[in-house]
Amino acid sequence: MGFAEFKNVYTWKTWLAGWMLRLASQVVFFGLVGKMAGDQVTSEYILLGNVVTVIAIEATLVVTTASLERYQGTYPMLVASPTNMGLVYLGRGLHWVLAGLGSSVLVFTLVWVLFQPDWHWRAAVFSLPCLALIGISSYAYGTFLAAWSLRHYKFGWLYLNFGFMVLMAFCGANVPRSFWPAPIEWSTQVLPLSHGLTAMRTLAADGPLSDVAVQLGLEVCVAALWTALTLLFFERIASKGRRDGSLNFTS
Repeated sequence: MGFAEFKNVYTWKTWLAGWMLRLASQVVFFGLVGKMAGDQVTSEYILLGNVVTVIAIEATLVVTTASLERYQGTYPMLVASPTNMGLVYLGRGLHWVLAGLGSSVLVFTLVWVLFQPDWHWRAAVFSLPCLALIGISSYAYGTFLAAWSLRHYKFGWLYLNFGFMVLMAFCGANVPRSFWPAPIEWSTQVLPLSHGLTAMRTLAADGPLSDVAVQLGLEVCVAALWTALTLLFFERIASKGRRDGSLNFTS
């Protein structure tokens, strides 16, 4: 269902000339800002951060899928079923992860050709599994935000934009996480993107593969955490909806 819906949202022309152009422009913009404000190292740091962030942004678009379902009036049927609603929505928007993976790879290639950064070749070879893992953890995080939007569906876009802006601001895309006060830096440990981006930076700098493995392992833990929270929260919302009928498409 998700893939069928995706085909009606985009054509190849609108995806390449619309969405992809928007993402590429964003990454190039931040890269040029970094180049003007600092040196080559700063520019490459910001470029890599924003390239990797692309898949996190697109994966969190699952929030819009949940809002659409509510407007279409399908929630009462889902609430009436014995299955955890979280399981449904964890599968419902997986096309966003695959689309984000394609977007990230294309933008990554474009940036490498245009800016010719001094990144190690391993960053290209291992980029696909790293980006896929970041996409999965960001998707689980986005599905949790989608659960919140069920109760306040009028603010769905606010949940979406706030959700990925938090990742862009605090998870090391443009400045190191250590730049922020200690409580914020600590909280980024449980946010998607943080550890996966660190792994990508280690690969680009030709760092130890053992450090890369540790960071990717932590990203798996983050994905598991947000998946568990999603299942628990969806079930709680469904239980309340069964009691008070609050999950119809007009309320």
